[in-house]
Amino acid sequence: MTNFVDERVLQARRKIASEMMYLMYYFIVIAFCVKVLGFGKGLEDCITEFIIMVSIPIYQNIRARQMKVVLNDFSRKASKVSTVSSILAAVGIMAFFMWRTEGRIDPEEIISYAASFAAMFILVRYGFTYMEKRRAKKLEEEYEED
Repeated sequence: MTNFVDERVLQARRKIASEMMYLMYYFIVIAFCVKVLGFGKGLEDCITEFIIMVSIPIYQNIRARQMKVVLNDFSRKASKVSTVSSILAAVGIMAFFMWRTEGRIDPEEIISYAASFAAMFILVRYGFTYMEKRRAKKLEEEYEED
């Protein structure tokens, strides 16, 4: 006898697993931030969290390419939100480090690190968005031909 699974149940399981993955990912990001910013730990003390934080987005993108889907939102609003959030994150990190170091580190050094982080993040984000837009267009043309 074959055991059939209802499509709705299968989709619900996938949705729950996806939500669980995001919750775990955000928990790891928060744990990393607390260790680094709150307790002053170095990267060597948080290497597991760092590896997970870096590998999950890489895995998602590799898997999306294998499945020939595009996961990103290319709207102007999403792009603006991403840019503004990265700038706010850089400013927040800069302000936090200035508060935590209490003058032990030169504020110009902190500002230059935060600005270089924001600039690099924005550059990589826009480069990745450009590549994904081209790939989405190519996939759209490929599916239209079929």
